[in-house]
Amino acid sequence: VVSPGDIKEAPISLTTTDTNLTGSWKFFRPCFAEKISPCRAACPLHNDVPAVLKQVSSQDMDQALSLLRQSNPLPAVTGRVCPNFCQQQCTRARCDQEVLVGCVERTLGDFGLDKPFPRPEALRSERVAVVGSGPAGLAAAAFLARRGIQVTVFERDSEPGGMLRYGIPAYRLPRDVLAREVDNLITSLGIELKCSHPVSSEEVPGMLQEYDFLFCAPGLWGSITPETFAGRAGVLHGLDLLKSIGTGRHPDGQTFGVIGGGNVAVDVARSLVRLGKKVKIVYRRSFADMPAYDHEKIQALEEGVELLEKRVVTGIEQTGTGLELTLNQAEEDQGSIRPGAAAGHLGVDRLVLAVGQAPHMEIADHDRILIGGDVKLGPATVVQAMATGKEAASEILAGLGLEAQKEPDWAGLRVVDQASVHTEYLPSQEALHRTELSPDERSRSFAEVVPGEDDQAITEMASRCLGCGSCSACGVCWFFCPDVAIMIDEDQGRAEVSFSMEHCKGCGLCAAVCARGMIEMEEDL
Repeated sequence: VVSPGDIKEAPISLTTTDTNLTGSWKFFRPCFAEKISPCRAACPLHNDVPAVLKQVSSQDMDQALSLLRQSNPLPAVTGRVCPNFCQQQCTRARCDQEVLVGCVERTLGDFGLDKPFPRPEALRSERVAVVGSGPAGLAAAAFLARRGIQVTVFERDSEPGGMLRYGIPAYRLPRDVLAREVDNLITSLGIELKCSHPVSSEEVPGMLQEYDFLFCAPGLWGSITPETFAGRAGVLHGLDLLKSIGTGRHPDGQTFGVIGGGNVAVDVARSLVRLGKKVKIVYRRSFADMPAYDHEKIQALEEGVELLEKRVVTGIEQTGTGLELTLNQAEEDQGSIRPGAAAGHLGVDRLVLAVGQAPHMEIADHDRILIGGDVKLGPATVVQAMATGKEAASEILAGLGLEAQKEPDWAGLRVVDQASVHTEYLPSQEALHRTELSPDERSRSFAEVVPGEDDQAITEMASRCLGCGSCSACGVCWFFCPDVAIMIDEDQGRAEVSFSMEHCKGCGLCAAVCARGMIEMEEDL
């Protein structure tokens, strides 16, 4: 047993180690490395997700909306229909649950539906025509108009929106939300909109006499028809049917077959269920292989859509007012699908093809004519189409001798390596979930599947963001530093981390435990 008297001769320091300048011992020193968060890098529009979420968590919705609109002019739309590339790369998922960025973006978009975009300081003389008012066309128009460029958008249909209005069902994107957001964008930025004004392929080159540049994003409204189904009565095309349903024209028949596994096929099937139809999807591969969004596929099955997977339709016959489909097993042969053993017959009133999209117009090749959207990418997501509009606007501005919107130096910046983010030092939080209508409620109407969250839930969602790539002064490095060489200074509510190089020995422990992937060690020259 050791008593106090046994250590009375031990040397004990009653002062601090401030005067013990051991910093000269080190060969490496810590530094803050500027990086891009994985979520921002994954977003096709490169939304500054951490900065937006930080403002939302502070309940400054106006500033959050302003930041988001710098890169995304249609947040109420993307907050509903984007597959959330950002969430798929969220570092927080390694700790407990990814941040539900889509829910926050949707709420911000709705918050801004009636808040005008800032008008440009002056209107310039340059003019740009945009063919197509889908997501790509609207994005290009917005990024050009806010720089004072005179923009005219030509739309062949009676209402703007393109695929947003006529290709996405109302249960995913309510028509009033789309109308308000597009109208706000068009009106507040002074964009000229000419609806019911189709532009033919032959007209495009001549428009360069009136406009400095053209941006063409007419979408892929043509449908691919396999030879087996060409000219058959009772065979419909997916996009045509979605457009008809969206404008109040409902198809005859009670039983429907849908061929395809993409988003169009699933949207068609779910829309028909809401009209009281019986629907079966015939797909050549498995459920897991269907390229439609995962949650949409699951919801379709919950709502009563039946799936015949690994089946191909090899024949079609007219049977009175309906059709009889011959089915075969689908067998994979060196990456392609060929018919295998017979798999019976399927009787339907109507058959819907959703097996591919094609352009409906040709666009001349010219250095002042740019293309975007699905015409450039093929069938793509809304946010990917918008990104092509943003890129085209930057090219047009450069062609007019104007500086485009300042973006981070993506070539020079690195993305946070998630392996360097030490979430084990962060407290775990209970997972949050989106509010959704029940399958029974969903299948009976075109009401929005996700009604939205209250302000408190949105603030909680935003506050989960780790802010990867930027220091949050969490204090983990301070706690572990053996030399007390890290300081956290607070000034007017803001905390800032700094290093005392006079005391730091360069052990690298701070970099090893950094919870945001910000601290790195560099050679101390």
